Amino acid sequence: MPEAPGVTVIVPTLNRGGFLADCLRDLIAQDYRPLEILVVDQSEAIPEPVRELVAAHPNLISYHTVLFRGLPPARNYGWQHARYDALVYVDDDVRCPPTLVREHLRALSLPNVGAVAGRIVEPGRSAAQNGNTGRFRYWTATPERYFDSEAEFEVDHVPGGNFSTWRSVADQVGGFDEGLNIGAALYEETEYCLRIRQAGYRIVYNGRALLEHLAAPTGGCRVEDVERYVWALAHNRTILIRRYLRWFQKPTAYAELLRLGLAYAVRYRRFRVIRATLAGYRAANLVSSPRLDFRRQST
Repeated sequence: MPEAPGVTVIVPTLNRGGFLADCLRDLIAQDYRPLEILVVDQSEAIPEPVRELVAAHPNLISYHTVLFRGLPPARNYGWQHARYDALVYVDDDVRCPPTLVREHLRALSLPNVGAVAGRIVEPGRSAAQNGNTGRFRYWTATPERYFDSEAEFEVDHVPGGNFSTWRSVADQVGGFDEGLNIGAALYEETEYCLRIRQAGYRIVYNGRALLEHLAAPTGGCRVEDVERYVWALAHNRTILIRRYLRWFQKPTAYAELLRLGLAYAVRYRRFRVIRATLAGYRAANLVSSPRLDFRRQST
């Protein structure tokens, strides 16, 4: 019998000790082996419950305390240090059934699949009833989400909190663009997927690869200041527009970006948000190409 392929689950984390401990317990209980749980911890200290879990499962949990912050560098660090080729990425504030890894690997092993989008259930939200799950709208540069369908079909991109890919594919396309590591690193997984599709791979959504997102109120890469958030949104969205849209699609996409900036300005009654939108757009136009630096340090 051929040996079962190993899977590395990568969990970037920042100051979410209690949530992380529950997440690790669910990952330890996965019904698939061989398995590695690789934690990329950007926190100031390791919480005691997490430390106890790591000590109790030294052959299962690979714990890395790193000296940088941000999702794109954490994800790059994860795939470069993974033991196995199949990679599953999850957020640190999630709960998952024991079948999560097995379902990701099943879909990831389908012909010519470079990434798999998993289902995300959030308290208080009902399952998606439309066909927009995981679509990228080129005319507006809008990545549709709605990752709560029970079905299985092809999509354009994945949700950042529950997806899988191959280490070999990440290596081939250049990993995650660390130039998008500003603010909340918006659209970084979408940009990665658009490169995967350009390389000729399929991306599949699997509604059975599900988890529950608890939306922790603290920690993570959230940005509280609305002007900084919108600046980063405009910057990263402009990069998507420049790289992946045709010339005739760009006017409507930039109009949508301006509409978003206006909407945030009206909602928060801070019209300096418009200036932040334009500043983010200008900054993105100074970027000539992705700048990926994978030389990361850990302690």
